[in-house]
Amino acid sequence: MSKFPTLAALTGALALPFFLASAPPASAQSDVSPVLLLESVPADQPGYRRMMRVHYLNGPSVSVSYKALNRSEFVQAPGTANPQAVSACASGPATTLSEIRAFQRAEAQLARRNSAPETVRFCIKGIPNWESRNKKTYLDPIFEGMPYAATLK
Repeated sequence: MSKFPTLAALTGALALPFFLASAPPASAQSDVSPVLLLESVPADQPGYRRMMRVHYLNGPSVSVSYKALNRSEFVQAPGTANPQAVSACASGPATTLSEIRAFQRAEAQLARRNSAPETVRFCIKGIPNWESRNKKTYLDPIFEGMPYAATLK
């Protein structure tokens, strides 16, 4: 898997991939999240429990998609977005923080039981104070339980 620099490597900040960081806000009013469709799905590689697909949306279409088996290595994955999920995210409501925290608890229970992960989708959009406060609050529970980097074999 190709390795991309992380935000932490570039800035010494939060260990989320650099592309999950939106551009620095021009003013406090523009500190709003990008429109993201995130999918937590069973991993397609042995040794990993689940993986994430991150899709940046521009209206009803996908600008770019990434796939990650851990928190530090993301590769572009064009054509991986489910068209119905993209449409639902683009025109529907955002996922609430309480729904994200419920996923975090449910995923932790499944992992403790060694049960297979379930496919779960999150729609992040219009979240105020994204860079200044909410990016970590919303994304950390989704990425919890995933390794920070690939294990050395």
